[in-house]
Amino acid sequence: MTRLREKITFEPHGHRLKSEGKIGDTTVVVIIKNKNHTHTNKGIYTVNVCGEELHRRFRAIDEAREAARSAFAARAPAALTDEIVTLVLDEIIPRPFHTGDFIDSLRAVKPEVWSSLLARYGEGGQGAGTYYSAFSAVAHALHRAAGRGVLDKLDDYVAAPPHLNWGSPVIRYWTGPGGASDQPYPDELSPDAYYEGAVIEVKVNRYERSRSARAACIGHYLPICQGCGLDFSARYGERGKDFMHVHHLVPLKQIKKTYEVDPIAHLRPICPNCHAMIHRREPMLSIEELRAILK
Repeated sequence: MTRLREKITFEPHGHRLKSEGKIGDTTVVVIIKNKNHTHTNKGIYTVNVCGEELHRRFRAIDEAREAARSAFAARAPAALTDEIVTLVLDEIIPRPFHTGDFIDSLRAVKPEVWSSLLARYGEGGQGAGTYYSAFSAVAHALHRAAGRGVLDKLDDYVAAPPHLNWGSPVIRYWTGPGGASDQPYPDELSPDAYYEGAVIEVKVNRYERSRSARAACIGHYLPICQGCGLDFSARYGERGKDFMHVHHLVPLKQIKKTYEVDPIAHLRPICPNCHAMIHRREPMLSIEELRAILK
């Protein structure tokens, strides 16, 4: 815990009513001076750690800072509460998502929580304690949250980014509670480029489809059908959130080889009904032809 406590740096308080304690550029502690205090008042300073106020009040600034350091060190391992996980989940589009996507959202939504995890466990295998790093600490926290029904874990993985010492060669995919998932496709073949069309011999030939390419497509165009304009969340509420098929503008069966997919140029979000109509007869309809039928 000593290393974690030492990472917080406090700005001079002086005569100001508020000062902050930071890890890097992220504020994790706020100390507020009671403007109506007297010399005999023992409750001069109020301490807020990661958005939560301590019950005690403090007479001296050094005492307040020490209490803040101790509280921060104690709370960092349990920083990812179910409430925070849910808050971060609400900002992730589309579903499913992998642990790296969750961390990106966590950094944006609750930077002080991510900073506390980095301070406690380190990055790239340099952390102390039970977990290998802050990245694996998040993965463990999501696993526990899934056990409590906060989200669902999927048996699909993506290769871990090679530039990060993640602690595992793969990263799990997750989705919202109750299986709020789009139709899953097999794992991506590369973390840096999207590939589709690799033929796998089963009873009939089928084609691998890149989950990450699909997520990138929906992330760009949003989960709204490019044919009829259907938004499942508007129609079905929470149950329809982030649900959408993805249509390949060039049929994979015409490619017959592995090729690099541009998720923006080659894919479009499309609802199941429109998708079925596009492929009902050969040659398949273009999205423009489908729209003309719907007018």
